[in-house]
Amino acid sequence: MTGTLRSGLAGWLVVTVLLLSACATMDENQCLNADWYAIGVEDGARGRPLARLGDHRRACAKYGVAPQTERYLAGRNEGLKSYCTYDRGYAMGRSGHGYADVCPEPLAANYSAGYRDGREYHDLTRRLKAVQDEIDKSKAALKAGIHNPRERAREVERLEALTREAEQLEQAIGRLPGR
Repeated sequence: MTGTLRSGLAGWLVVTVLLLSACATMDENQCLNADWYAIGVEDGARGRPLARLGDHRRACAKYGVAPQTERYLAGRNEGLKSYCTYDRGYAMGRSGHGYADVCPEPLAANYSAGYRDGREYHDLTRRLKAVQDEIDKSKAALKAGIHNPRERAREVERLEALTREAEQLEQAIGRLPGR
C-alpha cells in the first residue's frame, strides 16, 4: 500500500469514527447514571424532537440501559414549556431557522405566532439587504459613467425604483412586532 493511499485511508477512517461518535447522544457513564426526567427537561428546553429519545435509546443500548420513557416524556413536556414561547419562536424565525414542530397545543399557538413574526422580519431584512446591494451596484455604475443616454436613464429609473422598494421594506420592518 502506498503512503498516499495509506494516509488517505487513515484519514477516511478518522472521519468515519468521528461522524459515528457524533451520533451518540450519551456515553456509558451518562447512560448508567441517567436522570431521565432531567434529560427530558433539557431536550424539551432545547426544542429537540421526540425522535431524540430514540437517539438516546440507541446510544444506551450498547451499555444495556433502556431509557425510562415515562420520566423522559414528563421531563420533556416540562422543558417544552420554556421552549414553546412567543419569544423563542420569534428568535428562531428571526435567525432564519426552520420551523420546529415540537410544541404541543396550546403552547404551539404562541410559538407559531412568534416564529411567523420573526420569520417575516428575517425575510424582509434579507430582501432589504439584497436591495441595498443592488442600490450600491447601481450607484457605482452611474458613478463610473454610462455613456449611452438611454442606458443611463434606465439605470437612474432602476435606482429610483430600488430606493422606493428599500423605503417600503424599512417601513414594513418598522411596523413589525418585537423588533
